[in-house]
Amino acid sequence: MAFESYPVCLCLTGKTLAANLAAVDAHRSQVDLIELRADCLDPSEKFILRSFPERAGLPCILTVRRRSDGGFFEDGEGVRLVMIAKALTYARADASANFAYVDLESDFHMTAIEEACRTFGTRIIRSRHYIEGMPEDLDAAWEPLAQEEDEIPKLAVTPRSASDLGRLIAWNATLPKRERLVIGMGEYGVPSRILAQQLGSLFCYTSAGGAGLPIAAPGHLSASTYINTYRAKETGPASSLYALLGGMSILNSLSPQLHNAAFRAMGKDALFFPMPSASIEEALRNMELLGAKGAAITVPLKEDVLPYLASVSTDVQRIGACNTLIATEKGWAGYNTDADGFERSALEFLGREDFKGLRVTLIGAGGAAKSVALSLSRKGAECVILNRTISVARQLARKYGFIWGPLDDRALDIVSKYSDLIVQATSVGMAGGVQGDPLEFYEFSGKERVFDLIYKPEKTALLARAEAAGCQTMNGYKMLRYQASGQYKLWMSEIPPRDLY
Repeated sequence: MAFESYPVCLCLTGKTLAANLAAVDAHRSQVDLIELRADCLDPSEKFILRSFPERAGLPCILTVRRRSDGGFFEDGEGVRLVMIAKALTYARADASANFAYVDLESDFHMTAIEEACRTFGTRIIRSRHYIEGMPEDLDAAWEPLAQEEDEIPKLAVTPRSASDLGRLIAWNATLPKRERLVIGMGEYGVPSRILAQQLGSLFCYTSAGGAGLPIAAPGHLSASTYINTYRAKETGPASSLYALLGGMSILNSLSPQLHNAAFRAMGKDALFFPMPSASIEEALRNMELLGAKGAAITVPLKEDVLPYLASVSTDVQRIGACNTLIATEKGWAGYNTDADGFERSALEFLGREDFKGLRVTLIGAGGAAKSVALSLSRKGAECVILNRTISVARQLARKYGFIWGPLDDRALDIVSKYSDLIVQATSVGMAGGVQGDPLEFYEFSGKERVFDLIYKPEKTALLARAEAAGCQTMNGYKMLRYQASGQYKLWMSEIPPRDLY
């Protein structure tokens, strides 16, 4: 079956056919085919599937997934066989009236059904799902799926680390060219869904986000996210790849929206995507496997990456942290755009041209705080750095002639004296991370100006408390935009229009 552009499949998990058809209508302009997850249907709907393809008006996949394979069907193989047989009853030779595909697991073999599919043009997707992890031997898992040339083999596994994802990517590259579906499920598998066409999968599965239907599988993207944010219809195997590297919280980052929108506006054949990694070694290996041209780096990898850089910018040398990578012939070149991003956004917030005369409390001493410290120093601020580990605060403070202290009530008096601007540069309060208020021991007077580098959620517990006390507050969204603008300039060797970032 030929499609005009890379096909996007919408997985339908409604309890009724009417709910599924409503989701089809809501996404009709976005998707190319649909998967009816009949295992999700109410009992009264499970045996009236025959007319669904014609009613939907799009090529349809029939799937009745057992719970052991990650689905919801529990009624036994006899009932499942009847469901499939009744749905595939070929009363008409008109292909549009029949299911275009049927998903059958590797242990499902019913000669009559399989022969009828071949006779009437229903393609068999031969699948296997590993919902608890990844098999040690991917070749052995693949072999029973790929025996029939006219079937489409589908292997879905669940990477438990970036290393697992790398193993899947490397193995996938060894497969002979043929129609296939290779999927990484779960959070670590998200890049394999975004890069489905780059990795050679026949199409990408998506869910009906916002249509009231549950996601069909762990790690699914909504169809609109895949198409609009990740440029599914605009990019392809030859597109330049740029990754966001960091902990699991990067799956909530707004950076892909910013960068991909800029790539689109500037006519760049490029794609930016998140790739969660617990270690920088795993992240860089996966970058190399994918042939990525560059990366943005966030917590907790900004400092870990330093030993792996072939060259570094002056700011990286001064700060001791890197948030931007560019692939060069000699290896990875490291840059830092955080200091400039903070400086530009903070000065806008304060309505100033510098920080001279300001006494500032900086919370944290990690990679983000190091960038803020450089900016505060070069623009003339006086500063105290507070951190849970005092020795780390002391090391950073001495670099710029600042003072330091513990991040607890022992620092109450010093915060009161350094309260013209309070900058929160830890990950506490970030969506998907550790929640809390790192300055909970301090009572705001209402005169402080408070800048939390976190932008998701828009208002952290710290900002909400400061705002309630009458303080002027700002989150990190503008800093994100401004540091991302610097990254674009480095990657593309051109300055983007201000309205893009």
